[in-house]
Amino acid sequence: MKNHLLCLTVDTDPDGLSGMVTNRAALRWDGLDHLQRLPDDLAATPESGPIPVTWFIRADGQLESILGTPFYLLERYASFWSKLRGYGHELGWHPHLYRQLRAEDIPVLITDPKAAQEELERLWSRLNANFVATAFRHGEGWHTPETYTTVERLGFRCDSTAIPGRTGGNGHPMNWNAALNEPYFPSLEELCKSGPPRPMLELPMNTWLLQAPHDPAPKVRYMNPAVHPSLFAKALETWENACEYSSSESGVWVMIFHPDEVLPTESADGLYSRSISTLCRNLHLMAERLRRRGHTFEWTTVSDAAERWRAHQGCMVS
Repeated sequence: MKNHLLCLTVDTDPDGLSGMVTNRAALRWDGLDHLQRLPDDLAATPESGPIPVTWFIRADGQLESILGTPFYLLERYASFWSKLRGYGHELGWHPHLYRQLRAEDIPVLITDPKAAQEELERLWSRLNANFVATAFRHGEGWHTPETYTTVERLGFRCDSTAIPGRTGGNGHPMNWNAALNEPYFPSLEELCKSGPPRPMLELPMNTWLLQAPHDPAPKVRYMNPAVHPSLFAKALETWENACEYSSSESGVWVMIFHPDEVLPTESADGLYSRSISTLCRNLHLMAERLRRRGHTFEWTTVSDAAERWRAHQGCMVS
C-alpha cells in the first residue's frame, strides 16, 4: 500500500500576471476576492477529506513602491488570513523581486544574485515581526544558490519554488531542467542536484505531462487542479500509472494554482476552467482515483509535509 501527502497551494498573484505572457505590471486582485469562498467550497466536498491550503502571499518591493506598503495584501485581507488560520491553513511568503519605482515604470526583474539577496533581507527585516511564515516560494519560480541560502538563513524550513523540467527563456534565471520531482535537499552549488541534509528542504511544485488544446504534444506543467476536468483526468491517468509502478511507498505532491485561474470570465479559456467548483471536483477525482487503487492519502500543508518527510527520512536537521 502506498501513502501520499497531497498539498494544495495558491500563489496570491494579481490577475493577469501569469499566462501566455507575463504581465509584471498587473496589480488587481479580483481573483483573490473571488477566492475567499474557497474554504467553504472545500468544506462542502467532505468526500475529498479536509484540505488545509498553503497560501503563498505576495509581500515585496513592488507592492511597497506602487501600493505604499509591502504589507498591502496582508492588511487588505487581514480578516481572511485570520479565518484561514482557524481552518488550519498555512501562510507562506511569495515575493516577486521587481524594481518599479513609479506606476508608469516598467517592472524589472532583479536577477543579480547579490542584489536579490539584499532585497530579500531588506524585505524580511520589515516583515518578520508581523508575518509568521515558514514556507517560501520565489516569484516567477527561480532561485540561485545565493538566494536559496539567503532564504534558508532567514529561518525558513521549506521552499517550494522548483518546477522540475522547466526553464525560463530569453535570459530568465529559472532553470529546473534536471531538478528532482520529489522532496530533496539541494546541493549548495547546483540546486537541481540532491546534496546532504541542510536546514531548508525543497518541495518542488510537482510537474506532470498535460496537453492543452493549443499544444501539439503533452507538455511538462506543474500539477494545477484549476484546468478543465478532461485535461486534468488525462494527466491524472498518466500520473496514476507512474505512481503504481514506482518503487517508493510514499510520495509528496505539491499542486499549485493562481486566483485568476478560477475567476469566471466571459471569454473561453482552453486550459483553465475559471471555476472554483471545477477545481474542487478535480481534487475529489484525484482522491477517488487513489482510493480505487488502494492507496492512502492525506491533505496537508507544505510545511507539515516537509516535517513529516524529514522524520520519515531521519533527516531532522535544525
